Amino acid sequence: MTAPEPPKPASVWEVIPIARTAWRICDSALTENDAARLVAYVDRNETGTYDVLWLRSPCPTRSRYRSLNELLADLDAAAAAVVPRADRPRKIPHFPPRI
Repeated sequence: MTAPEPPKPASVWEVIPIARTAWRICDSALTENDAARLVAYVDRNETGTYDVLWLRSPCPTRSRYRSLNELLADLDAAAAAVVPRADRPRKIPHFPPRI
C-alpha cells in the first residue's frame, strides 16, 4: 500500500510529508525560521480518517477529517474568519462633556 499524495492547497498552506501516513501543515506566508509557520500535525489512522493536532490559531474546531482536502478547506475557512489584529481599532466618536 502506497501513501496517498498530499493535495495541493488553494491557499498558503504547505503540506509536508514526514512519514508514510503523517504530514505537517505549514504557513508558507511566514519565513522558515518563524515558529508560527507550523500550523498542525496530521496523522492518518487505521480507519482512514485524519487526526489533527492544531498548534496555533487560526484553527478549526474539528480535529478529525475524512480527507486532507476537507481539512485544508476547513483551515481556509477558519483563516478567512480571523480579523487581522495589525489594523488600527475603529475610532470611538468623541462627544463634548454635558454641562
